[in-house]
Amino acid sequence: MKNKKRIRILITGAFVVLSGAALFYLFFNKTEALASETEVRELVETQYSGSTITSLEQKGEIYEVFMENDMGEYQVMVDGRTREITSLKLVNRKGDAGGGEPGSEESGGEESQDPAEEKPAPSMLTRDEAIEIALKEVPGKVDDVELDEDNGVKVYEVEIEVDEDSEATIIINAYTGEILSLTWD
Repeated sequence: MKNKKRIRILITGAFVVLSGAALFYLFFNKTEALASETEVRELVETQYSGSTITSLEQKGEIYEVFMENDMGEYQVMVDGRTREITSLKLVNRKGDAGGGEPGSEESGGEESQDPAEEKPAPSMLTRDEAIEIALKEVPGKVDDVELDEDNGVKVYEVEIEVDEDSEATIIINAYTGEILSLTWD
C-alpha cells in the first residue's frame, strides 16, 4: 500500500512538472515569426522611396536586398525577426567617373569642414555630393552643412542663402541622395 502511494505521488509530481513545462513553452517561449519577403519589400520600399528593388534573398534569419536609385546600387540587410534594417552599403555609385572608392573625397581646394564634424561612412554621400544635390534643387550660396540623424536615418541638412531675404533648408538622405524636405525662411 505504501508503494502504491509513492507511485501516485511520483506520477502526480511528474504530471505537475510536465504541465508547468508545457505552460511555460506555450506562454513564455514566444519567438517572433520570421518576416515574409512581402513584408521585407514593403519595409525597404517605405524607408527608401524612389528606389527599385532588384533582388531579395533570404539567408537564415537575414534578408539581403539589392536596390537601385538615381545615385547607384545599394545592398540592404534586414533582420527577419526584428524587421529592422541592420546595414546599408553602397555597392556601385552611378556616374562615378573618378573611379575612386565610394564616399572618398578628392580635395581640390579649400576645405571648410570643422575637425569635430562627424565624417560620413564610406557608403554615405560625401559633404560635397550633398551640397551638389542641394544646389541643383535651389541655386544660391551654401551657408551651412550638417550631418545629422532624423528618425534613425542619417541626413545632410544644407542651408542655402538665395538672397538677403530668403534662405532654403534642404534635408537630404545621406545614403540615397533623396531630398526629404525643402523649407524656406
